[in-house]
Amino acid sequence: MSRVLVSIGAIQLLIMFVALVRAKVLSVLLGPAGFGVVSTIDQATQTAMQLAHLSLPFTALKFMSHRHSDGHEPFERTYASFFRVLLAVAVAAVLVLQGLLLWHPAVFGAELVAYRRYFALAFVGIPSLMLNVLLINTLAAAQRGAAGALTNLVIGMVAAVSAIVGVELGGFGGLYLTSVIASMLTTAGIVWYLRRSLHVHVTAPGVRLRDELRESPEIVSFSLYVYIAVGAYLVAVLITRFYVFAALGPAGAGWLQALLSIALTVGAVMTPMSGLYLAPMLNRQMPVAAKLGVANDFAAKIAPLFLLGGVAVSLFPGLALTLLFSPKFAGAASVLFVFVVWQCLHHLVNVYLQLLIGLDDVRFYALLNCVAYAGAALAFRPLIAAYGLGGAAAALSVASVVNAIGTALRLALRFHSRIETRVLVRGGASVAAIIGAGALSHWSAELSPSGFALRVAYLVAASLVLWMTTSEAERAWLRSWRIASAP
Repeated sequence: MSRVLVSIGAIQLLIMFVALVRAKVLSVLLGPAGFGVVSTIDQATQTAMQLAHLSLPFTALKFMSHRHSDGHEPFERTYASFFRVLLAVAVAAVLVLQGLLLWHPAVFGAELVAYRRYFALAFVGIPSLMLNVLLINTLAAAQRGAAGALTNLVIGMVAAVSAIVGVELGGFGGLYLTSVIASMLTTAGIVWYLRRSLHVHVTAPGVRLRDELRESPEIVSFSLYVYIAVGAYLVAVLITRFYVFAALGPAGAGWLQALLSIALTVGAVMTPMSGLYLAPMLNRQMPVAAKLGVANDFAAKIAPLFLLGGVAVSLFPGLALTLLFSPKFAGAASVLFVFVVWQCLHHLVNVYLQLLIGLDDVRFYALLNCVAYAGAALAFRPLIAAYGLGGAAAALSVASVVNAIGTALRLALRFHSRIETRVLVRGGASVAAIIGAGALSHWSAELSPSGFALRVAYLVAASLVLWMTTSEAERAWLRSWRIASAP
């Protein structure tokens, strides 16, 4: 596991760098207000795409992982079935969204009516966005997680270059026009790559969804429950953006996007690890104890990444916002650590939510997610009113805590399993260290001699705590990896 995760994580660092370059250039070219508009349109497009695809790409990952063990022909048949259905769903979604913009231009808020033509352009790219997720999951299901991560890197690089070129050539309109064209070309290229590398064809003969559903009728219920659960999270985050846009204006939305970007970047290494390694593993045919062992081992390994990355960002929030965006975003530095805490909780809890899916307890997973994010949605308004942008992260953190408690109880009562103590210790240490770093950033200036010295000492202390929580086997692996990588 360790070597696979290191490979995927290294590639994801490059993806993060590309995303940060895109955000940096766009924030400088457009300013906080323009960057807030673009981030809101992007989030609306992503949410519309993820709500419209009915969780079919993730459902495909689960069932292609099963079929991969049965041979090439069943795997190709499942791939082609989902590709065709997803393409039809994507086209239908674009038509519905364009109709909403035409007949109800204020559907995304009266403040955004002036930008509806850019929404319309962005929505044209939804089919490519949907299919790209399916294509990457196809590689993951074939146990080619590193290749999936590399493919994701190519997608990110093309998206970044096309967005920057588009802004330079034509502002908002140029950004979305060049992005859509580039995304379509990228999707076509990946389909060709899968045909060459995996020998799977989207035009495979004899593929019919009716036959696939007859063979696996659980596809419908599984897709529905995952769709409900993921939709609850997406809607909650989107509500946050629209509420902040309405309450604090485009500049406030730009600050929120900057905070989310950095926090999500800290957690971005874990996202492909979960999608390209953990999910395919948990959805293969394995005993409950074996799946629990995979989940515990995975969670124990990603917690230290948050301890180091989260502490480093939280110690220098103003510097991070200035370097990654511009000095105009540094005013949001005081609440950055709260967003980092939320991401730490979110990714650790998500490991065990993925375990529930792998154990086919999808109905409870969906119900728990809905309860957690319904509570977050209700908490947004009072928390944001009381604590500003930090209130949004606090509400999302509450949802993660609710998910954690519910998942732990479900594993104990139904599956007679529990989360390992080392995971709880490392997770708790990571959250405490990030909160401590955030508190330290309030007490002293980041770049003053004394403030810098305190931060370096704190980072060293956090690294020592991390080393103390590692097992002897993990220390031996780290030493062997260091020796192997030495010249």
